[in-house]
Amino acid sequence: MLAVFAAVSMWVVALNLWLAAAHGLSWTGIDGEFPVDQMQYLAWVQDASRHVLVSDLFVLRATPHDYLQPMIAISGGLTAMGMAPWLALLMWKPIAVAATFFAVRAYYRRTFATRAEQRAAIVIGLFAASFGTLGDEWIPFMSWGYPFGLVAVAATVGALVAYDRARREGRFTWLAPTLGLLASWLHPWQGELLILVVVGGELIARGTSLARYPRRSIVLSASTLGAAALPLMYYAVLGRSDPAWRLAANVTNHHPWALSSALLPLAVLVVPAALAYRRPPASFLALATRLWPFAALTIWALSKTGLGATPLHAWTGITIPLAALAVEGVRSVGFRRLPGHKWIGALAVAAVTIPGTVQMMSAARAYIAPATHNQNLITAPEQQALRYLAHDPQPGGVLSSYHLGDAVPGETGRRTYSGDYRWSGPDYQTHEVTAWEVLHGWIRGGAARTFVLATGARFVLADCSSHANLQRTLAPITVTVHRFGCATVYEIG
Repeated sequence: MLAVFAAVSMWVVALNLWLAAAHGLSWTGIDGEFPVDQMQYLAWVQDASRHVLVSDLFVLRATPHDYLQPMIAISGGLTAMGMAPWLALLMWKPIAVAATFFAVRAYYRRTFATRAEQRAAIVIGLFAASFGTLGDEWIPFMSWGYPFGLVAVAATVGALVAYDRARREGRFTWLAPTLGLLASWLHPWQGELLILVVVGGELIARGTSLARYPRRSIVLSASTLGAAALPLMYYAVLGRSDPAWRLAANVTNHHPWALSSALLPLAVLVVPAALAYRRPPASFLALATRLWPFAALTIWALSKTGLGATPLHAWTGITIPLAALAVEGVRSVGFRRLPGHKWIGALAVAAVTIPGTVQMMSAARAYIAPATHNQNLITAPEQQALRYLAHDPQPGGVLSSYHLGDAVPGETGRRTYSGDYRWSGPDYQTHEVTAWEVLHGWIRGGAARTFVLATGARFVLADCSSHANLQRTLAPITVTVHRFGCATVYEIG
C-alpha cells in the first residue's frame, strides 16, 4: 500500500512530464491541480533563501519579512546552497508520503488487533473517495503539491498515538507536544483539530474508566495543548500585524462550498461509522477518533463565520478517523459471521476506494490538460525569459500578465505587479486587467507608458500570448530589450 500511495502521489508529476513532452512545453517543477498554490510556496522558498523570514513577493512595494515556517526555511537553505528552488520544494513529497503512511499504520495498529482490520482501515483511510469528493477530503490529493498539509496530517496522527500511549502508561513524552507544534505550524487547521480533540477527550473521560489524574498526565495534556497553541497565536499576530496576511485570510474565507458538498461524498463512510458510536470507547485514542469528525465540523463552522480561513481545510485527513470508525462499526454488527466475509470485505473496501481514486486522478488530468492555462507548463521561450530575470543582477520588480505574473516570484525571486489573487493587494483585479490590456495592445502610447512607470516595475515581461508591438510603445522609457523567441523582457529606465 505504501508503494501504491507513492505511485498515486506522482500522478500529477507524471502528467506534467507527459504533457510537456507531447506539447513541447517546459515544466516549471511544480505539481498540483491549482498551481497558484504551488507558485506561492515556491515564492516563499525563494524569499527564504535570501532572508529566512518570508515576505509577500506578489506586490512591487516592500513588505515585512515576518513569516517563518520550518519546511520552507529548510528548502530556502538548500536553495541558498545551490539546489533548484522547485527541487527544494518537491523533495518534501517522498518525506510527506512516507510520514503519512507510517503514522496512519501506527494509528490503525493501535486501534485494531487483527491484521485484516488494520489493512482494511489503511486502504480506506488513504484512498476512500466517491463522486463529488473535495480535494482536502482525499489524502492523495494533498500529495499533489501540498507537502506541508500532508506532513501536518502525519504529525497530528502521530501526536494522538504518542499522547494515547504515554497517557495509558502514565508517563510524559516530548513526542506528542513536538508533533503537535509541528502540525499546528505547518497547517494551523490541524493544530486546531488536535486541541479540540484533546480538550474534548479529557473532558469526556472525566468520571469514566479512561480518566487519568496523575501529575505526569496533566503535564502531558498541558504541554501538548500549549505546543499546538503557540503557532496559532503566531498566525493570529500575523493576521493582525501584516496587512497581506489579513487580506489573504479574508479572501480565502469566501469559498462557495456548502456543508452538504463536504458531507455527501463522505456518506459512504459516515453511515457505517455511525454504528461505532453505539459502543463506548475502549481507549483514549478510540475516544479521540470519535471526536475527530465533530472537531472538523466545528473548525468548518468557525471558519465560515470569519474566525478562520479556507473552511475546506477543516476536512483534511477526515477519512482517517472515518475509516477506523467504519471498520469498527461493521465489525459491531457481526460482519465476521457472514459466509465469505473476507471476500465481501475486500469487495467493499475496493468499492469505496478504487472508483473514487480513478475519478480523482481523471479530474486531475482534466485540470492540467491542455496545459495552456496554468503555470505548471509554459513555453520554452517563456522559461528562458524567466531564467534571464532570475540571473540578472539588477534589482527590481516585474510587470507581466497573470499567466506569468503568478510565476515570477517563484521562478525568479523577484516581486511581481500582479499574480496571486490572495496576495496581490485589494486592487488585484484592476491590476490584472490593466496589465493585460497594456501587454496586449488595448492600451497604447502615452497612457501605456504612464501606467508602466506608475507601477514602479523595473522589467516588463511579455509572454507568448502577447502580439502587440510593445517595443514601439515602450521605446521612450526602455533601456534594453531582450528577446527569447515569442517572449520578451523590457528593462525600464
